[in-house]
Amino acid sequence: MSNNNAQPRRASFVARARSHSPPMIGRKARAIRVPPRPLARSERLRLIRRIRELEAENSALAQLTITDSLTGAYNRRHLEAVLASDARLRERTHSAALCVFDIDNFKAFNDTYGHSAGDQVLRAVARAVMRCLRAGDDFLFRLGGDEFCVLLFVNAAPEALRIVKRMQRAVKALLLPQREMARRALTISFGVAWRGNDGRSPEALASPWDMYLRADAMLYDAKRAGRDRIEFAAV
Repeated sequence: MSNNNAQPRRASFVARARSHSPPMIGRKARAIRVPPRPLARSERLRLIRRIRELEAENSALAQLTITDSLTGAYNRRHLEAVLASDARLRERTHSAALCVFDIDNFKAFNDTYGHSAGDQVLRAVARAVMRCLRAGDDFLFRLGGDEFCVLLFVNAAPEALRIVKRMQRAVKALLLPQREMARRALTISFGVAWRGNDGRSPEALASPWDMYLRADAMLYDAKRAGRDRIEFAAV
């Protein structure tokens, strides 16, 4: 006999999730290749022009990092890089002269006429010296203050001395704007270290840094001996 008050049996349902493999697992993906749209001539020209502009900007920035902003000479950081990495110096395969110079009595001039006048003199001296140098073979560096360094790749010591004397004459010929200095020539003194390729083994030749130290010492000898002088040493 059925019991009308009995509750109906509940049916339970279990939802089963369908298992799906992650997409593309175990299957090779097919790349959809869209052929590039050819650039119009005007677009190509714009792209080429922009690339050249970027290259020029990068070159200018690189030049700024190695150039003294006041005189236009290379800076001391670049000299250190050249002494460390230039193959002609490092491998001791080329004759060369390192010439360190400064302006005679520059401190007195700077104190008397002011820093602006001193800057004019530094720029004028750098321009006069650079006009004496040969493109690609000679380099001018400003070490700081009124001290400079010239690197010469020459085949013989007399040739190096001729260039040094030419630089001295060019500076002496400068016309200073200060009336009080009109009758006084501006002069520079040099310390020169010469390293010739004279058949000695490379190990027996002075290193680039040794050349610089010797040239610097020769400059001090020149300053002690007077002004407008050249002190020379073979290393």
